[in-house]
Amino acid sequence: MKYVSFSKKKTCKTKVVIFEGCGLLTINNLSIKKYFGNIYNKNYLLIPIILSNLKNFDFIIKTKGSGKISQIFSIKIAICKCILLFNYKFKKIFRKLNFFSIDNRIVERKKYGKKKSRKLEQYSKR
Repeated sequence: MKYVSFSKKKTCKTKVVIFEGCGLLTINNLSIKKYFGNIYNKNYLLIPIILSNLKNFDFIIKTKGSGKISQIFSIKIAICKCILLFNYKFKKIFRKLNFFSIDNRIVERKKYGKKKSRKLEQYSKR
């Protein structure tokens, strides 16, 4: 049986598929170490898997867009949603640990006549 879920953060979109297997976790056909490299909080996305004790399940993750940190947060949310499809009793635990909070902030658009969205050119008196 397959379980599929989606998530977004900024411009990053993530799809997670869980099915019974031998415990592999692949992100865009690469391992975590190869995909995220030396990012210190890459193990942050493994917390829901460890809490739910899903050692015999394979996770196939497809993610694109934004930066690596946003991808980590998006993957974590999608994994939590997928685990809830599998076993709903983890909802209270994940809510307490704030694993479902989706951050809707995106970059503000640049306005005409300004250098950035709010930054103005320096005012000159003379």
